[in-house]
Amino acid sequence: MVRQLELKTESLAETVSRLIDENYDLGKLIHIQEILSGYCNKSYSVWISRGGEICRYFLRLYNPQTSKQKILFEHSLLNHIRSNGFTLSASIIPCRNGATVVHTALPEEKRNNKLFLAIFEFLEGEDKYTWTSSNLTNNELVGSAQVLAHFHHCGHGFKKRYKADRVQPRIMSSIHTLKGTFSSFLEHAGDGLCDGIFKDKFDMICRSLNYAASFDGKLEGMKELPIHGDYHPGNLKYCDEKVVGLFDFDWSKIDYRLFDLALGLVYFTSIWDDQAERLRKDKFDLFLATYNEACSGFKHICPLTKQEQSYLVPMLSVANLYILNWELDSFYNIPGLNDEEYFFYIDNTLSLMHWLLLNEDKLEVWVNNS
Repeated sequence: MVRQLELKTESLAETVSRLIDENYDLGKLIHIQEILSGYCNKSYSVWISRGGEICRYFLRLYNPQTSKQKILFEHSLLNHIRSNGFTLSASIIPCRNGATVVHTALPEEKRNNKLFLAIFEFLEGEDKYTWTSSNLTNNELVGSAQVLAHFHHCGHGFKKRYKADRVQPRIMSSIHTLKGTFSSFLEHAGDGLCDGIFKDKFDMICRSLNYAASFDGKLEGMKELPIHGDYHPGNLKYCDEKVVGLFDFDWSKIDYRLFDLALGLVYFTSIWDDQAERLRKDKFDLFLATYNEACSGFKHICPLTKQEQSYLVPMLSVANLYILNWELDSFYNIPGLNDEEYFFYIDNTLSLMHWLLLNEDKLEVWVNNS
């Protein structure tokens, strides 16, 4: 992972204003304000005046390392799910020529670095949580599970556009490469807090990787569809305990829907402030039961099949390894990250890894009773 795009403050408004004038029929930019969230791209609220009215939009400056193919995949998926009735994602504002992304060179770079820009409608609602939050109300948790089911339903019939693809490999292909990736990180580990716990738990990480990889061939034939790939409370907006928005589709791809569900269960039911237990049974039961119930009401998605139910527990370990990879990749590839902050993330993920390995039988009961 690389740092987000940095533009000098004094040139940002001028650059964005020029790009809006050249590519959109929206009006005149009057204000821009950064949204301080996200780890990969830069996001802004922009206020544009036209005909005496001021409208607020969401503007995204994509990381320079992001390929146009990946962006087009995300945009085509967003347009597809909205056409199938998913209204909780922001619609993309098309350019004057019908394109959904603007491509230009960075104004303050001597080298020919690229800049991708897109404008979306602004999603109202409250950013109540982060990716490390699990203290939702029961109503918010129920709504979150229902929205995941609805998103999976609305992905039916999706076909990748020409030259639009998600370059990240499928999850089980990734699992087979992580031992090499983690070994590379280990070679560069120093003497900090994150380095210490990573070295100390490396054998356990390898056991978890071997366990997860052993299920690869057994998953064939399971439901595959567009997944969100980063479904956590920090990527949802809420109002009066209801979900009113879903955003950040940067990690979307075609993969097993069981992986998306498992990732959601890990994010929404992990305990971050109590060492007694790592997943909360009441939240786990409620999220899983709600997801299955919601699926039963849709035409193009069904509740978990017997095969999916049988492999949900190992998929929880797969999802946890996926999160660990994101944490370690960030820590070892982005200079200057806070050691104590990332120790908090990595320590929690490794504690959950240990708990998942020890409690497979307990989790099987949870799944079968939900």
